[in-house]
Amino acid sequence: MRPSSSLAVLSVLLLCAGCGSVPEVEPVANGAFTLVDGGEGAGFERYRLSVPEALDLDRAQVIRRELEWCPGAEMVGYLDLDLPLPSGDELIEKQAEPWSATTFQLRLEDANGDVIFMESAPLGEWVWSGAVGGRTTSLYTQKTCFEPTGEGPFTLVAEVIPAAEGAPSGVLGLRGGGWKLVGEPMPVSALLR
Repeated sequence: MRPSSSLAVLSVLLLCAGCGSVPEVEPVANGAFTLVDGGEGAGFERYRLSVPEALDLDRAQVIRRELEWCPGAEMVGYLDLDLPLPSGDELIEKQAEPWSATTFQLRLEDANGDVIFMESAPLGEWVWSGAVGGRTTSLYTQKTCFEPTGEGPFTLVAEVIPAAEGAPSGVLGLRGGGWKLVGEPMPVSALLR
């Protein structure tokens, strides 16, 4: 094989190593949360911390969940609705549903009780985001973006003031990190997994 052919084959193998299925990552307990670390090859959302139980948005409540530690990366607090991401006119219709007037407050407190971030707004006013063909819609705002400070523990607090019945359930969480957010080239080790 000529040297240029060898290089071409190696390039294809390296590219294909980054394609296909992502290796299964074992979740780890972190206080009331489950932590999944996608590894150094994760471009976005390397760290995913979620509360295992669903949040009922049809009843008034305040819940507090402790997080022992938080990865030292830019993160976002979110609520994943059990609802495929609507598009176009469907999104406008969903944001106009009576249940979307439900006030949802999300805040993160440090070990001293100081607020790291806080947002309180009707669900329809949050940013609705998600993957095409996905099963959930992620709600967040600019105010729920943060970079953790301090050692922890941290407490995620959610408050629900329902406006109408029929809201989908949701899952609370934090996610962030990844090499694309750091602005560095993808590590070669990520390709060789």
